[in-house]
Amino acid sequence: MKSVVIAGGGISGVYLAHKIVSALDDVKVYLVDPKPYHEFVMGIPMAFAGLVKFDDLRMSLDSLKRVEHVRDEVVDVRESGLKLASGEVIRGDYNVLAVGAFKIGDDFYSVEGAEAFYRAAETAPAVRFVIDELYPVVGFGEIAMAVKSLWPQKEVSIHLVYVHPDYKWLFEAFSAQMAKLGISLSEEPPPTEDKAEIHVVVPELNPHPLTKGLKVGPLFETQYDRIYLIGDTSLMKLGLPPLGWGAIWQASVLAQAIVSDIKEGAAEVEIDEWTYMKDPDKFKQYLTYRMTKGVPLVHLRGLYDLWRTKIFGSL
Repeated sequence: MKSVVIAGGGISGVYLAHKIVSALDDVKVYLVDPKPYHEFVMGIPMAFAGLVKFDDLRMSLDSLKRVEHVRDEVVDVRESGLKLASGEVIRGDYNVLAVGAFKIGDDFYSVEGAEAFYRAAETAPAVRFVIDELYPVVGFGEIAMAVKSLWPQKEVSIHLVYVHPDYKWLFEAFSAQMAKLGISLSEEPPPTEDKAEIHVVVPELNPHPLTKGLKVGPLFETQYDRIYLIGDTSLMKLGLPPLGWGAIWQASVLAQAIVSDIKEGAAEVEIDEWTYMKDPDKFKQYLTYRMTKGVPLVHLRGLYDLWRTKIFGSL
């Protein structure tokens, strides 16, 4: 029986595990994460809107049926495998780092941080998101729309003081939706801070410390045999904007490769016209289109139900 080790119980790690166990009956999947639960962070805007409770976004890893949860943390990556905090080195036939990126700034992107931010925003007359870094955590746009939808009387603004050009393109695409809600978007710093207002310093994404020195190839393989890297850091190393939908796309592509390698003895994937391997700009355009033409997350209770029952539920 082949084994797959996935380090990281976030969105991309869980989606990868789902795709693998859904395609293969005879496979052993290990999900390594120090937390006892998975956080469905894409549901945070839904919690702001009252569609779900914040606690509903935490999904226990203790009762998985097809995936074994290893409650530990990867502290080093080496040719021999993934070294855990406990001292053990774990290595499967396929090993995937899905550890995301390192974040520096105000926390509204975790369930705990988002709930605290929600309580603070309830009484604030204005909420202003300040972006002054190359790679910001993108979810603040959905949070801003959620705040304005929930409290229309509040002044909500986004200040793109400095950001990577890829993000300016993305927010230009989002500007129409934000304008309809009454969210102002500017490239100027916010006005002098009123103590009653909330000024959110949007966190900057930095490559995860575990990935220092790791290279990423066309199928997200590193220089170490059968060790792969997906998620925000992987996208950054590939020169792509670190967006949640991009990490899900990576998980889907890598799952195809692993499943076909196990079944047929060769890694094969169906690469369509928007893949970055043929045209990075086309990939960004397609990804931006998917993000901006859909329904904002604040309205997508159905996505939460699908994730909990069909995707997380398959584990």
